[in-house]
Amino acid sequence: MQFVNFPFMGSSLAVLFVGALLIYLLKSRLETSAGKVAVGFSFASMVLMILPFYRVMIEGGVAKEAATWSAVFGEFALFLDGVSFPIVFAIVVLGFLSVVYAVGYTDHTKNKPTFFANQLFFLMGMQWVVLATNLIEFFIAWEIMLVPSYFLILFWGLPETRKRTAMKFWLYTQSGALCILVGFGFLYMLTGSFELQVIQTALAGSAVTDLLKIIFILMAAGFLVKMAVFPIHWWLPPVHAEAPTPISVLLSGAMIETGAYALVRFGSILLGPAAAALSFWIAVIGVLTMFYGGFMALAQIDIKRLLAYSSVSQMGYILFSLGVYTTMGVSGGLFHLINHAFSKGLLFMAAGAVIHQTGLRDITKMGGLSNKMPLTAFTAAIGAMSIAGSPPLSGFASEWMMFLGGFDAALVSSSGILRPEFLILSVLAVSSSIVSAGYMLRFLWRVFLGTHPDELEDVSEAPRSMVIPMIILGVLIVFFGIFPGVALDIILSGLEGVSGLLP
Repeated sequence: MQFVNFPFMGSSLAVLFVGALLIYLLKSRLETSAGKVAVGFSFASMVLMILPFYRVMIEGGVAKEAATWSAVFGEFALFLDGVSFPIVFAIVVLGFLSVVYAVGYTDHTKNKPTFFANQLFFLMGMQWVVLATNLIEFFIAWEIMLVPSYFLILFWGLPETRKRTAMKFWLYTQSGALCILVGFGFLYMLTGSFELQVIQTALAGSAVTDLLKIIFILMAAGFLVKMAVFPIHWWLPPVHAEAPTPISVLLSGAMIETGAYALVRFGSILLGPAAAALSFWIAVIGVLTMFYGGFMALAQIDIKRLLAYSSVSQMGYILFSLGVYTTMGVSGGLFHLINHAFSKGLLFMAAGAVIHQTGLRDITKMGGLSNKMPLTAFTAAIGAMSIAGSPPLSGFASEWMMFLGGFDAALVSSSGILRPEFLILSVLAVSSSIVSAGYMLRFLWRVFLGTHPDELEDVSEAPRSMVIPMIILGVLIVFFGIFPGVALDIILSGLEGVSGLLP
């Protein structure tokens, strides 16, 4: 019984913190082995999350660990339920695989210990953000998530532009954080508490007021900056394209998804009536983002910038699903957090492998690499087809649910269409999948199919430490495509009783 009460989630975060600190402090001794040490700490952190995942997945319950920090700030806790499960699972698994991938990717990178220390700090921040149950705790973790990612871009991004890119990233995300902080201040003013559960109880049954709408808009603005939706997306393409690939994997596969999770936790659940009142406009922004990101991806020739704009488009899908405000739509959006994390993480890993082996980023100078890098090509095809929504891969199930949620919102019945505006948005959303398929097929054709140029004759497969994480992600994409209920049952249980959510 004592073992069961052990703080596994807190220990998982502590392992990442201690690992990062030790690697940094002992960097002079760990210059060549920092990557392997970081793999060990990230693996230990992942193992410590097994029991909390078991409690949610198998026992159908929740996992919570709490301690009172002070009388003013109240209880700081870590809480895992059906809503936070998909993104925590994605962060933990993708985070470990990204560290393994980075071992091979940083073969010739200078100052590797500092790189891996920042990577572990980054993982800790993302994981803590999603588990936090207190406004102050959440904001601290939100800032911890920003700082190491800023330094990773500043010191290991493209030499020509990394200072400007890092500053753009900092300014955009800090502007969003300011909006969130003001919204949190209003919530405290209304309820006198920083604890989410207390705030939710205090606001239960409240009528929609202008102040609640303002609070929702403020917090949503901050979260949408992190999601990089149109038209506040300008930081994402250069940041994701120019960051070191192991960090691009985390930025695109996990960090931007924390914004989507927060929008559900603080919007759909905490401020349900206000979120429902403004849901149409959230869905509109989502559809605009789908098309904008998709068309921009079609126009790119830089392999990582193409994938970066694809992430913008995919965040549009998730935002649309949250905007339709139905159980089917929101559960599909939360499920898509897992699918996008694994699919886009895999694609960025494949892009990094190509860049690592060829030294090229321009897809017009590539071609035929499936003959030279067959494992990379095969796994990339799985990721691309999942993003395009092809069955039986995981992206198909979540996209189908998001679209179906939109039609549910239209309330089509024998008496007619009660909300035709949602029907129009849903038809447009389905149409955008054509664009997604277009840029993914273009990516595969330009990079891996056809004949390869003579300059790439000597190209070989990427190192095993880079290929193995891609294979694991490919297997997970197929698994969740064939058995979506493994995650969906958990997500649906977490959404039970959410105020105003249409069935």
